[in-house]
Amino acid sequence: MAEENPILPGYSVSAFLSSKGGSWSQNTRQCYLRILREFSRYLEGKGELAPSLLTQWQLDLNNLGYSERSINLHISSVNNYLRWCGRFDLLMRHHQTDNTPTGPELTRQEYLSLLCTARDMGRHRLYLLIKLFALTGLPLQCLDQITVSAVRDGSCTVNCHDSPLTIRFPESLQKELLDYISYHSIRDGPVFVTSRGQVVNRSNICKEMQELCRKAGIPEEKGNPRSLRKLYQTTKNDITANLEQMFRRAYDQLLQVEQAAVGWKEGT
Repeated sequence: MAEENPILPGYSVSAFLSSKGGSWSQNTRQCYLRILREFSRYLEGKGELAPSLLTQWQLDLNNLGYSERSINLHISSVNNYLRWCGRFDLLMRHHQTDNTPTGPELTRQEYLSLLCTARDMGRHRLYLLIKLFALTGLPLQCLDQITVSAVRDGSCTVNCHDSPLTIRFPESLQKELLDYISYHSIRDGPVFVTSRGQVVNRSNICKEMQELCRKAGIPEEKGNPRSLRKLYQTTKNDITANLEQMFRRAYDQLLQVEQAAVGWKEGT
Protein backbone atom coordinates (compact mmCIF):
# COMPACT_ATOMS: atom_id res chain seq x y z
CA MET A 1 0.00 0.00 0.00
CA ALA A 2 1.52 3.31 -1.12
CA GLU A 3 1.78 5.59 1.90
CA GLU A 4 0.66 9.19 1.70
CA ASN A 5 1.16 12.01 4.18
CA PRO A 6 -0.14 10.84 7.59
CA ILE A 7 -3.11 12.67 9.00
CA LEU A 8 -1.27 12.96 12.32
CA PRO A 9 2.55 12.83 12.40
CA GLY A 10 3.83 9.37 13.28
CA TYR A 11 0.49 7.65 12.71
CA SER A 12 0.26 6.38 9.15
CA VAL A 13 -3.02 5.28 7.62
CA SER A 14 -1.49 1.98 6.45
CA ALA A 15 -0.33 1.18 10.01
CA PHE A 16 -3.80 1.99 11.32
CA LEU A 17 -5.48 -0.36 8.82
CA SER A 18 -2.88 -3.09 9.49
CA SER A 19 -3.57 -2.85 13.23
CA LYS A 20 -7.08 -4.15 12.66
CA GLY A 21 -5.80 -7.53 11.52
CA GLY A 22 -8.62 -9.74 10.30
CA SER A 23 -11.37 -7.95 12.20
CA TRP A 24 -12.35 -5.93 9.12
CA SER A 25 -13.44 -7.18 5.72
CA GLN A 26 -11.59 -6.14 2.57
CA ASN A 27 -14.50 -3.89 1.60
CA THR A 28 -14.34 -2.11 4.96
CA ARG A 29 -10.60 -1.59 4.59
CA GLN A 30 -11.02 -0.16 1.11
CA CYS A 31 -13.78 2.16 2.27
CA TYR A 32 -11.71 3.45 5.20
CA LEU A 33 -8.63 3.82 3.00
CA ARG A 34 -10.54 5.86 0.44
CA ILE A 35 -12.09 8.17 3.04
CA LEU A 36 -8.87 8.67 5.02
CA ARG A 37 -6.89 9.43 1.87
CA GLU A 38 -9.56 11.93 0.85
CA PHE A 39 -9.41 13.48 4.33
CA SER A 40 -5.60 13.65 4.18
CA ARG A 41 -5.77 15.56 0.89
CA TYR A 42 -8.34 17.90 2.39
CA LEU A 43 -5.96 18.76 5.25
CA GLU A 44 -3.07 19.72 2.96
CA GLY A 45 -1.99 23.28 3.66
CA LYS A 46 -4.57 23.81 6.40
CA GLY A 47 -2.24 23.61 9.40
CA GLU A 48 -2.58 21.59 12.60
CA LEU A 49 -5.60 19.35 13.02
CA ALA A 50 -8.05 21.01 15.42
CA PRO A 51 -11.77 20.76 16.31
CA SER A 52 -12.55 23.89 14.26
CA LEU A 53 -10.99 22.31 11.18
CA LEU A 54 -12.97 19.11 11.69
CA THR A 55 -16.16 21.16 11.95
CA GLN A 56 -15.33 22.96 8.71
CA TRP A 57 -14.66 19.62 7.02
CA GLN A 58 -18.14 18.40 7.92
CA LEU A 59 -19.67 21.63 6.61
CA ASP A 60 -17.75 21.25 3.36
CA LEU A 61 -19.00 17.68 2.96
CA ASN A 62 -22.54 18.96 3.39
CA ASN A 63 -21.96 21.74 0.83
CA LEU A 64 -20.65 19.15 -1.62
CA GLY A 65 -24.01 17.39 -1.44
CA TYR A 66 -23.04 14.40 0.71
CA SER A 67 -26.00 12.76 2.44
CA GLU A 68 -26.20 12.58 6.25
CA ARG A 69 -25.54 8.85 5.96
CA SER A 70 -22.37 9.42 3.93
CA ILE A 71 -21.16 12.21 6.23
CA ASN A 72 -21.61 9.92 9.23
CA LEU A 73 -19.59 7.21 7.44
CA HIS A 74 -16.79 9.75 6.92
CA ILE A 75 -16.97 10.76 10.58
CA SER A 76 -16.82 7.11 11.71
CA SER A 77 -13.75 6.46 9.57
CA VAL A 78 -11.85 9.47 10.90
CA ASN A 79 -13.00 8.85 14.49
CA ASN A 80 -11.66 5.28 14.37
CA TYR A 81 -8.32 6.58 13.17
CA LEU A 82 -8.25 9.27 15.89
CA ARG A 83 -9.04 6.70 18.60
CA TRP A 84 -6.13 4.58 17.39
CA CYS A 85 -3.93 7.68 17.63
CA GLY A 86 -5.15 8.33 21.17
CA ARG A 87 -6.62 11.71 20.19
CA PHE A 88 -9.93 11.36 21.97
CA ASP A 89 -10.09 15.16 22.26
CA LEU A 90 -10.72 15.37 18.50
CA LEU A 91 -13.55 12.84 18.24
CA MET A 92 -16.61 14.14 16.39
CA ARG A 93 -20.29 13.58 17.05
CA HIS A 94 -22.36 11.92 14.38
CA HIS A 95 -24.99 13.97 12.58
CA GLN A 96 -28.62 13.53 13.45
CA THR A 97 -30.79 13.08 10.39
CA ASP A 98 -32.69 16.26 9.71
CA ASN A 99 -36.28 15.46 8.80
CA THR A 100 -37.11 19.08 8.06
CA PRO A 101 -38.46 19.33 4.49
CA THR A 102 -35.94 20.95 2.14
CA GLY A 103 -38.31 21.43 -0.76
CA PRO A 104 -40.25 19.10 -3.07
CA GLU A 105 -38.53 15.86 -4.02
CA LEU A 106 -37.98 15.06 -7.68
CA THR A 107 -39.05 11.47 -8.31
CA ARG A 108 -37.28 9.20 -10.75
CA GLN A 109 -40.40 9.10 -12.93
CA GLU A 110 -40.43 12.91 -13.06
CA TYR A 111 -36.76 12.86 -14.00
CA LEU A 112 -37.52 10.49 -16.88
CA SER A 113 -40.38 12.75 -17.96
CA LEU A 114 -37.97 15.69 -18.10
CA LEU A 115 -35.61 13.68 -20.30
CA CYS A 116 -38.42 12.65 -22.64
CA THR A 117 -39.70 16.21 -22.91
CA ALA A 118 -36.23 17.60 -23.62
CA ARG A 119 -35.66 14.91 -26.24
CA ASP A 120 -39.02 15.53 -27.92
CA MET A 121 -38.28 19.28 -28.03
CA GLY A 122 -34.86 18.69 -29.58
CA ARG A 123 -33.09 20.30 -26.59
CA HIS A 124 -29.97 18.15 -26.79
CA ARG A 125 -27.77 20.16 -24.45
CA LEU A 126 -30.48 20.50 -21.82
CA TYR A 127 -31.19 16.76 -22.06
CA LEU A 128 -27.52 15.98 -21.38
CA LEU A 129 -27.26 18.49 -18.52
CA ILE A 130 -30.23 16.89 -16.78
CA LYS A 131 -28.64 13.48 -17.18
CA LEU A 132 -25.26 14.73 -16.04
CA PHE A 133 -26.53 16.15 -12.74
CA ALA A 134 -28.85 13.21 -12.03
CA LEU A 135 -26.38 10.41 -12.86
CA THR A 136 -23.17 11.83 -11.38
CA GLY A 137 -24.20 14.18 -8.55
CA LEU A 138 -22.10 16.95 -10.11
CA PRO A 139 -22.48 20.36 -8.38
CA LEU A 140 -23.52 23.11 -10.79
CA GLN A 141 -20.52 25.26 -9.89
CA CYS A 142 -18.21 22.52 -11.18
CA LEU A 143 -19.77 22.30 -14.65
CA ASP A 144 -16.83 24.08 -16.30
CA GLN A 145 -14.55 21.27 -15.06
CA ILE A 146 -16.35 18.68 -17.18
CA THR A 147 -13.97 18.65 -20.11
CA VAL A 148 -13.58 16.65 -23.30
CA SER A 149 -10.62 14.75 -21.84
CA ALA A 150 -12.56 13.95 -18.64
CA VAL A 151 -15.42 12.45 -20.63
CA ARG A 152 -13.01 10.41 -22.74
CA ASP A 153 -11.32 9.11 -19.58
CA GLY A 154 -14.68 8.09 -18.11
CA SER A 155 -14.11 9.88 -14.79
CA CYS A 156 -12.48 12.94 -13.26
CA THR A 157 -11.88 14.68 -9.96
CA VAL A 158 -13.37 18.15 -9.73
CA ASN A 159 -12.44 20.83 -7.23
CA CYS A 160 -15.47 22.04 -5.30
CA HIS A 161 -14.88 24.60 -2.53
CA ASP A 162 -11.23 23.45 -2.34
CA SER A 163 -12.35 19.85 -1.80
CA PRO A 164 -11.90 17.03 -4.34
CA LEU A 165 -14.98 15.23 -5.65
CA THR A 166 -14.71 12.22 -7.95
CA ILE A 167 -17.17 12.14 -10.83
CA ARG A 168 -17.73 8.94 -12.82
CA PHE A 169 -19.56 8.94 -16.14
CA PRO A 170 -21.72 5.81 -16.51
CA GLU A 171 -21.17 4.12 -19.87
CA SER A 172 -24.51 5.20 -21.34
CA LEU A 173 -23.93 8.84 -20.38
CA GLN A 174 -20.33 8.78 -21.58
CA LYS A 175 -21.40 7.55 -25.01
CA GLU A 176 -24.04 10.28 -25.37
CA LEU A 177 -21.56 12.93 -24.25
CA LEU A 178 -18.96 11.71 -26.75
CA ASP A 179 -21.57 11.81 -29.52
CA TYR A 180 -22.46 15.38 -28.52
CA ILE A 181 -18.77 16.38 -28.47
CA SER A 182 -18.24 14.87 -31.92
CA TYR A 183 -21.38 16.43 -33.41
CA HIS A 184 -20.41 19.92 -32.22
CA SER A 185 -16.70 19.44 -33.06
CA ILE A 186 -15.57 20.31 -29.54
CA ARG A 187 -11.84 19.52 -29.54
CA ASP A 188 -10.87 20.26 -25.94
CA GLY A 189 -11.80 22.26 -22.84
CA PRO A 190 -15.27 22.40 -21.25
CA VAL A 191 -18.01 20.39 -22.95
CA PHE A 192 -20.94 22.70 -22.27
CA VAL A 193 -20.16 25.99 -23.97
CA THR A 194 -22.03 28.57 -26.05
CA SER A 195 -21.49 29.12 -29.77
CA ARG A 196 -18.83 31.67 -28.78
CA GLY A 197 -16.97 29.15 -26.67
CA GLN A 198 -18.05 30.53 -23.30
CA VAL A 199 -19.20 28.18 -20.52
CA VAL A 200 -23.00 28.20 -20.38
CA ASN A 201 -24.47 30.60 -17.84
CA ARG A 202 -25.60 28.90 -14.64
CA SER A 203 -28.69 31.08 -14.24
CA ASN A 204 -29.79 30.25 -17.77
CA ILE A 205 -29.49 26.54 -17.02
CA CYS A 206 -31.89 26.87 -14.08
CA LYS A 207 -34.33 28.94 -16.17
CA GLU A 208 -34.27 26.37 -18.96
CA MET A 209 -34.93 23.56 -16.49
CA GLN A 210 -37.88 25.42 -14.98
CA GLU A 211 -39.33 26.01 -18.44
CA LEU A 212 -38.90 22.33 -19.21
CA CYS A 213 -40.75 21.44 -16.01
CA ARG A 214 -43.71 23.53 -17.13
CA LYS A 215 -43.74 21.75 -20.48
CA ALA A 216 -43.56 18.36 -18.75
CA GLY A 217 -46.30 19.19 -16.23
CA ILE A 218 -43.90 19.05 -13.28
CA PRO A 219 -43.75 21.73 -10.53
CA GLU A 220 -41.13 24.18 -11.74
CA GLU A 221 -39.52 24.48 -8.30
CA LYS A 222 -38.18 20.98 -8.94
CA GLY A 223 -36.36 22.16 -12.04
CA ASN A 224 -32.84 22.79 -10.77
CA PRO A 225 -29.49 20.96 -10.57
CA ARG A 226 -29.79 20.65 -6.78
CA SER A 227 -32.95 18.54 -7.08
CA LEU A 228 -31.24 16.34 -9.65
CA ARG A 229 -28.20 15.91 -7.39
CA LYS A 230 -30.51 15.01 -4.52
CA LEU A 231 -32.17 12.39 -6.73
CA TYR A 232 -28.73 10.94 -7.45
CA GLN A 233 -27.93 10.70 -3.74
CA THR A 234 -31.34 9.24 -2.86
CA THR A 235 -31.00 6.59 -5.56
CA LYS A 236 -27.48 5.76 -4.40
CA ASN A 237 -28.60 5.46 -0.76
CA ASP A 238 -31.56 3.23 -1.69
CA ILE A 239 -29.32 0.87 -3.67
CA THR A 240 -26.76 0.78 -0.84
CA ALA A 241 -29.49 -0.01 1.70
CA ASN A 242 -30.77 -2.86 -0.47
CA LEU A 243 -27.25 -4.27 -0.82
CA GLU A 244 -26.73 -4.10 2.94
CA GLN A 245 -30.02 -5.91 3.50
CA MET A 246 -29.00 -8.62 1.03
CA PHE A 247 -25.64 -8.95 2.80
CA ARG A 248 -27.29 -9.34 6.21
CA ARG A 249 -29.64 -12.05 4.92
CA ALA A 250 -26.82 -13.96 3.22
CA TYR A 251 -24.58 -13.61 6.28
CA ASP A 252 -27.31 -14.84 8.66
CA GLN A 253 -27.95 -17.83 6.40
CA LEU A 254 -24.24 -18.65 6.39
CA LEU A 255 -24.12 -18.51 10.20
CA GLN A 256 -27.17 -20.76 10.47
CA VAL A 257 -25.51 -23.38 8.26
CA GLU A 258 -22.30 -23.18 10.30
CA GLN A 259 -24.27 -23.37 13.56
CA ALA A 260 -26.03 -26.50 12.39
CA ALA A 261 -22.67 -28.07 11.57
CA VAL A 262 -20.47 -27.03 14.50
CA GLY A 263 -22.81 -25.49 17.09
CA TRP A 264 -22.32 -26.45 20.73
CA LYS A 265 -24.49 -29.34 21.85
CA GLU A 266 -25.14 -30.28 25.46
CA GLY A 267 -23.36 -33.45 26.45
CA THR A 268 -20.64 -33.07 23.87
